[in-house]
Amino acid sequence: MADEDLAGPDVVLRTRVLEEVKERIISGELPASARLHERNLSQELGVSRVPIREAILTLASQGLVELRPRSGAFVRPLTRKNVEELFDVRLALEPLAASLAAKNRSSEQLEQLACLFHEERTALEARNNKAGSLANAEFHLVILRASGNDLLYSIIAPLHSQIQRLFRATIEEISELLNHDHEQMLTAIRNQDAELAAKLAVEHIKGTRAHSISQFD
Repeated sequence: MADEDLAGPDVVLRTRVLEEVKERIISGELPASARLHERNLSQELGVSRVPIREAILTLASQGLVELRPRSGAFVRPLTRKNVEELFDVRLALEPLAASLAAKNRSSEQLEQLACLFHEERTALEARNNKAGSLANAEFHLVILRASGNDLLYSIIAPLHSQIQRLFRATIEEISELLNHDHEQMLTAIRNQDAELAAKLAVEHIKGTRAHSISQFD
């Protein structure tokens, strides 16, 4: 128990630093191609370089940061190519997750999805893009967890930082569509209609894909 107590504050610190650096990238405060200086970030956040370095490595694994040999760490630019690749992967795997979630979801997970749907609606009405993108990403993560397939979750979950970043910049124009789609998906999952849940996931991803890629035309 003593070891857990000692580790607790350190875990909280690392999580806080990771979320702060990630938010700066997603919000655009740290723009595309900006260099991430460990010393500057450690001074700004009032921490040592160790959690900063760990955060940078984690964000690199999530696709938000590029590690360039002998140059350092930089915010990865959003390009048409990597947005297309992101949606290709989502289209291949998320309908499966939705189908499995319809079969395996718990009552607690259904409640979580319903709460997130309402959070999205509230954010939409308040024109709060940050809250909307957070609720949107979490909605999809809960579906992944509800699928009961750990391998599927481990493949898709790391992509959601990129999805959140993309939607933060574009969600205002499509937030009504996202919320409507999520309501339909929630109903299909609640009714344990696996085939419909998968079909709706395909339509949802194709719709948001078209809008997202159009931003690069």
